[in-house]
Amino acid sequence: MNKQLESLQSVLVFDGQDDSINLGKKPEFKIEKEITLEAWVYCQNQRRRTGIISNIFDTSDKESGYGLLLDGKSGVFFALKTTSQKIHYLSSKADSLKLNQWHHLAGTYDGKQIKVYIDGVEKATKAIANSAINYEPENDLFIGTYKDNNETYPFQGKIAEVRIWKVARTQQQIQNNLYQRLAGNEPGLIGYWALNEGSENVAHDGTTNANHGNINGANWEQSQVLFTNSQSQELVVIKTLTTEKETTLEVKSVEQKLTQNSEKAKEIEKHLLATGLEDYGFWWQEMLKAQAQKTEPDKPFRRGRIWA
Repeated sequence: MNKQLESLQSVLVFDGQDDSINLGKKPEFKIEKEITLEAWVYCQNQRRRTGIISNIFDTSDKESGYGLLLDGKSGVFFALKTTSQKIHYLSSKADSLKLNQWHHLAGTYDGKQIKVYIDGVEKATKAIANSAINYEPENDLFIGTYKDNNETYPFQGKIAEVRIWKVARTQQQIQNNLYQRLAGNEPGLIGYWALNEGSENVAHDGTTNANHGNINGANWEQSQVLFTNSQSQELVVIKTLTTEKETTLEVKSVEQKLTQNSEKAKEIEKHLLATGLEDYGFWWQEMLKAQAQKTEPDKPFRRGRIWA
């Protein structure tokens, strides 16, 4: 991901041996159907089914739950068990998760499709039967490990900004909050563990559900991260440019000093909401201004053709 590290902040470090956060079994975690899982991770080792956030239960004869897990290669699984099918492990595919780098991970289920996102970009999708999520047998929800009654796969690396939603967030919505900490009262958010306390052995849930978890073994560390520490600042995605080697996600924040009463704010709001040719001239002028301010040329990218 092509983005500069933003600031030095507290994150939680897991040793890959026995560290974890046990959030237990709570009614809020038993989401009926639509769901989104998110987390920022700095992975230091790949091992199949290593848990980032998971209440997956998967033995030879019993399956349940949901989770974000490593796929053991160079990607991540979004795992989900519905009432009508066997458990799904949808991988983000090869080379989508690089070691020793911060990445944002997300998995969504809207009742019809499951999707995996890396750094705000959709990497895989799969259509499945329209059915509810299965929680029988019910398992504890863990951060930093996968654990059922006969297997444990602990995570090695750093984790921050763990979020659970009871809605299937769109790619646009995921991108809008990608680099920002949340306020905790966002619609549909049922669990939010920023993991930025910096001390003590409790991971605090930033929502009103207050499902705090005990930290077992993991340690605090100051780390350069990609997300900012400010809350509730809406981000607007300006462009997403994909080349053969990387995806660049360019975002800009809407300045709070521009009130709805100012002419500039009204102009920006009009063109952010517009989708047709009426805003073409405005954005063309904005692009020319941005190009004039650049000190380095854009990286070249390969053009291709599609033949019928």
